[in-house]
Amino acid sequence: MNSAIWKKTFWDGWSQFAISVLLLFAFAWLFVWLNTLVNLDLWVKFLDFLPPFAVRLIGIPIQALASAPGRISVIFVHIVPLLILMGWAVGRNSELVSGGIANGTLEVLLTVPVQRIHWIWIPAVVWAVQTCLLVGALWLGLIVGLHVVGTAEKISYQAFQPGVVNLICMTFCLSGITAGLSAADSNRWRTIWLATGIFILATIIKMVARLWEPGAWLAYLSFLSAFEPQLLILVPEEAARLAWIYNGSLLGLGLIGYLVAAVLLTRRDIPVPR
Repeated sequence: MNSAIWKKTFWDGWSQFAISVLLLFAFAWLFVWLNTLVNLDLWVKFLDFLPPFAVRLIGIPIQALASAPGRISVIFVHIVPLLILMGWAVGRNSELVSGGIANGTLEVLLTVPVQRIHWIWIPAVVWAVQTCLLVGALWLGLIVGLHVVGTAEKISYQAFQPGVVNLICMTFCLSGITAGLSAADSNRWRTIWLATGIFILATIIKMVARLWEPGAWLAYLSFLSAFEPQLLILVPEEAARLAWIYNGSLLGLGLIGYLVAAVLLTRRDIPVPR
């Protein structure tokens, strides 16, 4: 019976996964090509004109951001990959419980002789592996772009590995948060809006913590404070010290979310869809 759950989990999100892989790969390749069209001197002058508050908001030394790796590292915080990965994390995990209740399938599936916890940990494993493949597609597109298009300055694709790992951990964290919300609700769209709202709120709190010095402590209230792919890529000395803290925090929060989802599903009643 467990094999049936593995197959169902894989095939339910297959189309979204395949489309997301293609989009991430193509965007990374395109992004590298567009970067070759940017005049480096103009880019440096633009950064020099940034006001102090913008420099604090970026959180990266301007000298590092002005380099060729600095320009390409923007891909890990670009709105397009973030939207695709957020759509994957929220879309798949909102289906976990509240989606199944809303469409009437979960009350049938839970009648099979399988412990309820299997409906949490198996999707968690499948989607975690697919998250790695999604971010891997982004990295592969970047690698292909660097080899095919090339840049004026020699850039090693291995330099971006810390950002890849940090992006995977952030996506897993959002997946766990969404899974916990899904297990506590019976309406998939409400779960989606709540998870999206938490992501937006975490972004705002992170920005306020950076811009408002007395409120720097607010950074501890946002899980996105541990999402710093550019810092880990461009400042190696910081990466050696902070990578384990950032990635461990994100993975821990994601695991807590799935643990909460497992506990809630094993204890709650499954209402009939309206």
